[in-house]
Amino acid sequence: MIRMPRTLDLPDGSLSALPPVVEYECLRVDEDILVDGKLSENAWKRVCWSEPFVKMDTGAAVQFDSRIALLWDDEFLYVAFRFEDEEIWGTHVEHHDHVYHRDSDAEIFIEGDGVYYELGTNAINTIYEVLWTWLEPVVDRQAVAVINRLFSAENGLYFLPRRNEKLGRFGEMDWQLPGLRHAVSIDGSLNNPAIRDVGWTVEMALPWAGLTVLGRANCPPIAGDTWRIGASRCQHFRQTSDAAQIQQIGEMPHPRQGYSVDWSWNCHGFVNMHIPERWSVIRFVDRAV
Repeated sequence: MIRMPRTLDLPDGSLSALPPVVEYECLRVDEDILVDGKLSENAWKRVCWSEPFVKMDTGAAVQFDSRIALLWDDEFLYVAFRFEDEEIWGTHVEHHDHVYHRDSDAEIFIEGDGVYYELGTNAINTIYEVLWTWLEPVVDRQAVAVINRLFSAENGLYFLPRRNEKLGRFGEMDWQLPGLRHAVSIDGSLNNPAIRDVGWTVEMALPWAGLTVLGRANCPPIAGDTWRIGASRCQHFRQTSDAAQIQQIGEMPHPRQGYSVDWSWNCHGFVNMHIPERWSVIRFVDRAV
């Protein structure tokens, strides 16, 4: 299914007025990582965790502590999320479900050469994946085979996020990263509002062999290489009449559906993760964590 374009106008200078994005050193890991979501390895205890996520549009502080950490070796990029959450909720169960529609989720974005990869998971380890391709360079080099492949996709999304972005980008909604490993662990209950939960953690291993689709010069990277990687959390809150909570979140709940907010590693100036200039600069360092 191909959906209609969405647009977002970004005023001139709107991004340059924002604070600099985070620069993060991704250290090597020299021990085996069991991807079980528990983050029990010593490497995750020693790693440098990010600063707390902020409101995506304003950069303001948010209600629940949300952080990411990255590691790498010759085979994988390892990603971990650590989220506080008082009510852990998960309903989507099918691979490629749009989990962010009803469930809180953790999302990561990795920029390549003319493409980028988006991966998200909810608290019950249901993931979706999208491989995005900018169309202008594809058209410029008259890559007819690529155009035919993209627009023959059974499940695709054409996305025009900015007025000054010629031709926009196309997302392959059924694309899957070969060899991807992912797991989630929860501290609390699931779908039980009577119990106040503590939070949930996510662990992923993204194989470099599959990420060669990004067209990077070095994959796996070599020490000193920098990549752009973004991370976010879509947080859903069930319907509430708690005035203090509404004031803290800064959003009014929908009368039937509750409400959601978007938090990210960097302030984007807009509720839009699809701005690679606002993703963190990740430097790969040849030093063990």
